[in-house]
Order: sequence, then C-alpha cells, then structure tokens
Amino acid sequence: MKKIYEAWENETDCSITFSNIESISVQRAKGLLSENAKLLHRIKADTWEEAISAHYIKMGWKPYVPVGEPQECPRECGASLYPEGSGECPNCGSVC
Repeated sequence: MKKIYEAWENETDCSITFSNIESISVQRAKGLLSENAKLLHRIKADTWEEAISAHYIKMGWKPYVPVGEPQECPRECGASLYPEGSGECPNCGSVC
C-alpha cells in the first residue's frame, strides 16, 4: 500500500526533513519542524527505500544506497526487501 512522504526545508538553518506524513504531523505539533518550513515535494511510495530513492533524485543527490542486503520477503510473495532498513515489503506490505 502506497504511503505519502514529504520533504520540508527549514529556511532558518537550511536543514531538510523527509518523513511520512504522520511523522511530519507529529513533528509540527511538537514544534520540531518550523512553522516557516517550506514544502519541497510529496512522494507516494510502497516503502521507505522507494520513497527516499525518489527524494534523492528530486534533490539532485547521488543515488540512495539502501542499508544492508536485500532478502526475499518471508511471506514468499516474490519481492525483495531490506530487513536492515525499513523491512517493508513493496508487494504484500509485511514488515520484518
């Protein structure tokens, strides 16, 4: 299932925050993300690795390299996932 991720730039210190929209909402509520932060882009993706890869492309950065080695989904759906990263399966949504 696709999730929505957002990239925000804090103009005060030029930092960039990239996370899923639920986490962004929490950060804003706690004042961890500046009220003056500017939305850079939104990405719909099945996994963190897919989202962060697209974010790197949009930012013009070197390609994102996932953490660890890919492994086959434990539900045997045929997909590869990164258990040392998000552990999210892009096909069946399981998390290991």
